[in-house]
Amino acid sequence: MKLRILSTLLFSLFFCGLVDAQKNQDYFTIHAGELPVKVFYGLKAQPMGLLGVDPTKGIIFAKQGTAKVQLELRGLKRQNIKGFAFQWPTAQRLAMNNLANEQYDTRYLTSVRPIIYKLLRYLEIPFEYFPIHDDCLNYVRALLDMEQFNEAFYILARLNLAKLDDFGYREFSEASLDLAGKLIAQNPKSAKTARALLQRVQIRDDSGDHASYLRLANSLKEQGLYSEAITEYSRLGPIVSKSADSPYKMSLKLWPIYCYIKLYETYNKYAARDPKYKAAAGKMFNTALQSMKKIDEAPPARQTNEYSLYKLIRSLIRVQYARQYEALGKERESEEYYRQSVLEVTEGIVTARVGLAWLPESLIMAAEAYENLKLNDAARNVYKQVIIFYKSTKWEKQSSERLAQLPPPA
Repeated sequence: MKLRILSTLLFSLFFCGLVDAQKNQDYFTIHAGELPVKVFYGLKAQPMGLLGVDPTKGIIFAKQGTAKVQLELRGLKRQNIKGFAFQWPTAQRLAMNNLANEQYDTRYLTSVRPIIYKLLRYLEIPFEYFPIHDDCLNYVRALLDMEQFNEAFYILARLNLAKLDDFGYREFSEASLDLAGKLIAQNPKSAKTARALLQRVQIRDDSGDHASYLRLANSLKEQGLYSEAITEYSRLGPIVSKSADSPYKMSLKLWPIYCYIKLYETYNKYAARDPKYKAAAGKMFNTALQSMKKIDEAPPARQTNEYSLYKLIRSLIRVQYARQYEALGKERESEEYYRQSVLEVTEGIVTARVGLAWLPESLIMAAEAYENLKLNDAARNVYKQVIIFYKSTKWEKQSSERLAQLPPPA
């Protein structure tokens, strides 16, 4: 319990700092105040003003006339309360309907904010007692579609996503996953923000959840945020392992190894300038090797997509050995490992289909190994293939640069 409270406090401190850094307006404070509703109990509906809700104590604070009252959040039926109703003003209702129908305009956001930020405070009242969840969800979706990511984060970071899941509104968690992915894609520096939000999302034992979360972890990897990606793979892995027929089990074993190798490459470069990084580099490489030994005991089948990824990683490991021997001036050993790397990655390429995300890297790996073996014509042919099949990508750019550096054909 103490750990949970500390975790919540740390997130709140982080969130406050983020809002300040983003210069986002504190709409919950700006639009605070009483929410006029009708409460249904007894013979007829009566006016009431909602003042707030404390989910930890299970209390809804309200006012009737001049008297302040407290209602039990989880005991509304026992208190003979059938529900609450809020009447939108005509202009704001129209603006909200337009947003729900994907007629996006920032003026509609401005129009509904004074109301929506009051309603958002009461999402922990079950839908059957206070049906406001759809309007709040439509507002969040509008923010995402309009790329108002700061405000979307500002809202989603404050919601009890687990409770909304229980209410049947998993869409808020899905919106959080969507936002996290967009933040990462927009700017790698947003990864810390995105991951803070991810930790609030419950990952269910559901293939759709697994696929969505794996895409997010992969996006961290693609941005070069390897440590962060490993953390998210590690969170998802144990959940997926319980699913008997999940197609993601092998991917979640292989991608962390790939990330450890990439971290080794990074630390190794630092170690060349500062010896204090040598131990960290060694740790990354050893972790990759030990993890790969376990995979080698039961590798993916040749007919699976993951087989080519497996072979790419084995090739990457052999390239690291080749470079280590190269640095020591041991050309024969280095050449042997480059030769092995070509064999490994080529075997994976032969079995791979064109659409696999890691195929272009495999091709470039093969071409660079050919270069190291002085097989420039073979390297040239592979680079040309990458340029043809992966136009307008970073792989085309890399291949064009490497091709320009090759000596002209004899």
